Amino acid sequence: MGGLLRGCVDDVKKWQKIQSSEMWEIENQNSRNGKPKILAILKLSYDHLPSHLKRCFSYCSLFPKAYVFHKEELDSIGQALACAKIFQVSVIDDKEIFNMHDLIHELALSISSPNCCLINDNRSYSFSEQSHHVSLLGKDVEQPMLTIVENARKLRSLLFPSHYLKNFGQALDRAFHTMRYFRTLDLSSSMILELPSSIDELKLLRYLDLSRTEIKFLPNSICNLYNLETLKLLGCPWLFKLPKDLGNLVNLRHMELEDLFWFKFSVLPPKVGNLTRLQNWHAFRVGNKIGYRIEELKNMAYLSGTLHISQLENVVNVVEAKMNEKKYLRKLVFEWSDRVVNTHDDATEKIVLEGLQPHSNLKELQICQYRGNEFPAWMREGQLQNLVCRSWRNGQRSDALSLSRLKFSNCPKLRELPNCFPKLRTLKIKSCKSLRALPVAPSLMFLTLIDNLILEDWSEVVTAWEPMCGSWFNLLELNVTSCPKLQTLPIDFAPQKLEISGCELLVALPQPHFAERLQHLALDACLDGTLVRAIANTSSLYSLVISGVSNLTSLPQWPQLPGLKALYIRDCKDLMSLSESKEASLSTLLSLTLLSIRNCPMLVKLTEELPATLECLSIGSCPFLQSLGPKEILKSLPSLKDLYIEDCPMLQSLPEDGLPSSLQHLQIQRCPLLTERCQMEEGGGGGPDRPKVMHIPDLEIDFPTASSTSA
Repeated sequence: MGGLLRGCVDDVKKWQKIQSSEMWEIENQNSRNGKPKILAILKLSYDHLPSHLKRCFSYCSLFPKAYVFHKEELDSIGQALACAKIFQVSVIDDKEIFNMHDLIHELALSISSPNCCLINDNRSYSFSEQSHHVSLLGKDVEQPMLTIVENARKLRSLLFPSHYLKNFGQALDRAFHTMRYFRTLDLSSSMILELPSSIDELKLLRYLDLSRTEIKFLPNSICNLYNLETLKLLGCPWLFKLPKDLGNLVNLRHMELEDLFWFKFSVLPPKVGNLTRLQNWHAFRVGNKIGYRIEELKNMAYLSGTLHISQLENVVNVVEAKMNEKKYLRKLVFEWSDRVVNTHDDATEKIVLEGLQPHSNLKELQICQYRGNEFPAWMREGQLQNLVCRSWRNGQRSDALSLSRLKFSNCPKLRELPNCFPKLRTLKIKSCKSLRALPVAPSLMFLTLIDNLILEDWSEVVTAWEPMCGSWFNLLELNVTSCPKLQTLPIDFAPQKLEISGCELLVALPQPHFAERLQHLALDACLDGTLVRAIANTSSLYSLVISGVSNLTSLPQWPQLPGLKALYIRDCKDLMSLSESKEASLSTLLSLTLLSIRNCPMLVKLTEELPATLECLSIGSCPFLQSLGPKEILKSLPSLKDLYIEDCPMLQSLPEDGLPSSLQHLQIQRCPLLTERCQMEEGGGGGPDRPKVMHIPDLEIDFPTASSTSA
């Protein structure tokens, strides 16, 4: 009420009109009949809605209470975006959803009849020529549909907004031949396997939903529905192709398909360029024949989201695509075929890429199998100001100084990068076998280097952006894998997460004053324990992984790591002891709560002492392990809650003093000697270690079955 009269202080007539409104009489009647007074007030608000919102409001009565609408759903069924004013808006997983309050829904039902009709299973139903919009909520839909065919032949909308799997029986084909006024038809979540070819009788149809059906193909007659604006085919796992005359649907705006469809389709129909209003068409294979050429994209100016253009070696007249006019696209993928199919020379590929210049609104660009000698001017000169992600695969060179994310993958001829990327935040370089030096990237926070055989130079300099720090000081996460020529890490470098694997020449880690914010460290596939011994004192380290270190027979003395909570040791084939001396004992790790040791085949005895803070101990795939340590090794752990022992066939027994009372869960798998000692026998007895495990609430031991024992 306040909203209606706001700004009308001097409009006496409007105040008097509301005062004399029949709304007040309705309110009194509702009060006497036990109905909520609020409906009358809401009705007054409805009366002042614009006409297009009134239609929208009535239409929403076709959906059950608490029905959740997605924004795309409101748009695709032809409702004005302003409909959101009558909905409650929520955000789940970064997506807006809309629903109507129950009172609003009651009002919608009261004002929409008989034009709109919502039918439940347990309600009697009748239809007349006045029924224009109907929704059926029950399981049985065949009989109501047959009744509609007989009594409501001017029906415009038929919806089934329920999750029941619907069987239309013979009603569907009869409806197609009879119901010539259909505008909206929802056949989703039904048992339909084949759409009757008589669908083309519905000349006025604008919205068709076939989602979540097992339909395998669409009849070509569907292409005669010239007024069709929305075609939904989400969740149709057996649909592999589209009808050949799809280009006839010149009014089509939305065609919704699963992302997977664009990878599994066998062939796309020709002449899609006729669909000049279409917004979502995500793949285009360039062909040589008319109807498949690049110029089909010329007038598709409303394409949005992602578009993947492949087989670019077939392009003849690239400028006809007019990619720079497609301002709604956010991601583009340009792909050439491999050399077996692609006969273009380097110069031709450069001309094609030059002609594919996108609109400046583009956010992400991928270029695959490009073999030109250089990239085009629009890429080198930074004309894509809004681009936040760009990647190359099998390419050669780029100058793109305003990027924030960049990826190079499988570019064997790439020898150098631009000197500086001042705004770059994320960089990944993989399998660039000719690249020796990295660019200067003072803002870089995340760096991944994988399989770069001759990379050796960090290009570390003091920059104008960070005059007191080196060019890598802002780097938070670094992953270096299989870069055999890399000998050092940056000097001025203080990461939070550092992972190193297969870098034989790398022998040093960040110094103590640069390890002050290191939280996670993983050292893998090192030739000896040099890097392990190089771990600096730091209070910030929370997680440490040591794996695949050869020629390491015992772990060295630990640095001061008061914050270390989790230690993982795995795949160390030469490791025989977890400590080389008493000073190197694990008990010096005063905050350790998780210790995991796996696949250390030479380990015979676990250790002499464990930290009292340990809560979880996991031991697995240590085939020669015979002992967990001295008799009190586990009993002295007052915080131990979980113990896992797997694939240790030579482990003979649990420690003599037993297990701590704090232990809540014990799992023993594929340890036959230990299992036998823990087994319970008939009559209440058991193996020697049975008393040690009886107090544990959650016990998982793979005891042999009676049949296997007798065998």
